[in-house]
Amino acid sequence: MLKKTLYLLLIPIFAFVISCDKNKKDKSKQYLTINIVSDPLSLNPMKIRDLNSVILSKLFFDGLMRVNEDKQIKEAIAESYKISDDNKIFTFQINKNAFWSNGDKVTAYDFEYSWKKKLSKAFLSSTASSLFVIKNAKEAKKGKVSIDEIGITAIDENTLVIELEKPCPYFLRMLTTPAFFAVNKKVDIENSNWAQDSKTFVSNGAFTLGEWKQHDFIVAKKNKFYWDAKRVKLEKISMLMLTIETEHNMFDLNQLDIAGSPFSTLIVESLKKLKNEKTYNVSPYFGTSFLRINTQKIDDVNFRKDLMYAFDREKITEHILQGGQIPTSKLVPIDKKIDTPIIKKDYAKRKIVLTYASSDRAHVIAQALQRDLSTNLNLDVELKALEKQSFYEKLGSLDYEIALSSWIADFEDKVDFLNVFKYKNSSTNNTGWENQKYINLLQESETILDQNKRDETLSKAEDILLDEAAIIPIYHLTQNFLKKENLKDVFIYPNGFIDFKYAYFE
Repeated sequence: MLKKTLYLLLIPIFAFVISCDKNKKDKSKQYLTINIVSDPLSLNPMKIRDLNSVILSKLFFDGLMRVNEDKQIKEAIAESYKISDDNKIFTFQINKNAFWSNGDKVTAYDFEYSWKKKLSKAFLSSTASSLFVIKNAKEAKKGKVSIDEIGITAIDENTLVIELEKPCPYFLRMLTTPAFFAVNKKVDIENSNWAQDSKTFVSNGAFTLGEWKQHDFIVAKKNKFYWDAKRVKLEKISMLMLTIETEHNMFDLNQLDIAGSPFSTLIVESLKKLKNEKTYNVSPYFGTSFLRINTQKIDDVNFRKDLMYAFDREKITEHILQGGQIPTSKLVPIDKKIDTPIIKKDYAKRKIVLTYASSDRAHVIAQALQRDLSTNLNLDVELKALEKQSFYEKLGSLDYEIALSSWIADFEDKVDFLNVFKYKNSSTNNTGWENQKYINLLQESETILDQNKRDETLSKAEDILLDEAAIIPIYHLTQNFLKKENLKDVFIYPNGFIDFKYAYFE
């Protein structure tokens, strides 16, 4: 009781974004309040990398295609499309009702400009490699061909033609991901930092930016110019940046509507009790936690393999996380636990540094790895916790030895995991590892229409990646979250995307 009384004294701090008593608030006001823990690195879909940026980009932007409430891929900014007989040329007609939040019409030129800018050699982007399925995209990124030679052409403001290098059976699904979102060409040319301020922010999705106070909160408001605005019921989403403990207290006091995944985590010590609550939910997560190895600094493949078998995965999932995560030695998620033998060797106090993005969960996992690697391999493991921005900078410059990492697929296909490590110079690889047989298998899979044969080919590629231990899988993720019972039609997908487009309070 004392804890709650003390906490109530803190609630006025958040009065500008939340109601003090949701049980008494006017139910006609469709205001949602959640916790996102920390700032996204960017709200510009061309510059995203971290999970917060990805999730929020889908809140603010639509692509040509979109996953709807029935998990079907449907037209969004595209009103219609045609595919050539050879499955290489896609022609899209832009939705005549699609507008930017400043009232500008969304055009084919916006998409051509955005994608070509991302593929220019000078532009830093963590998602540019996703566009390499497009003709000459990879060569343009290397600076070997002109941007004008890329297979992206706006015929007029309503018609966009995309030519692929070869048929890609999942291309429409790729178009639902942030890698293929567009920005307003006119706005971006005038001010490349438009996404940093609510006064200049422009979006084409269900919501737009109302206010952003760094390290404190973000407020999203319904986009009145959205092409499907009549189906959007929420008027405002307040996104606070709270500790996990504060988040749980505020959820208990009806000051938050959702707690936990995908932005945050539930308190481990509370999980046993929470699992009996009606507000508790578990859903699949098409993602994997793993150790990323800088193979340029740790070039001994046998040592890397020893690292793979030197820690207890089940202890991490069962005793530390306790959220149904699946211990594994595979990168691509599967539905069953894989028992991994634990070896013992003596590396005579060889020193290694384990780097991770600072968070409570990452810290306890890093400590468990530190103990096991020290005990089983006689290693001297130094832990280095970094702020999120610094962590990604270290990864990008290969200024680390071992890094605690994760990957959540943009779409539910094995290839979205394996393509991460296809080329050593891609912005998502960050291991310095590349293997031509691996590349060949991934390229071969792109032309296989038989799904079973395609899966076999992709599995062979995964075996190469794991056999060379460029990464070391730890566990497959799950989503554990609390949601108020009167909050309806919130869709949380296996890729971590949380869709509030259809959400409402009953």
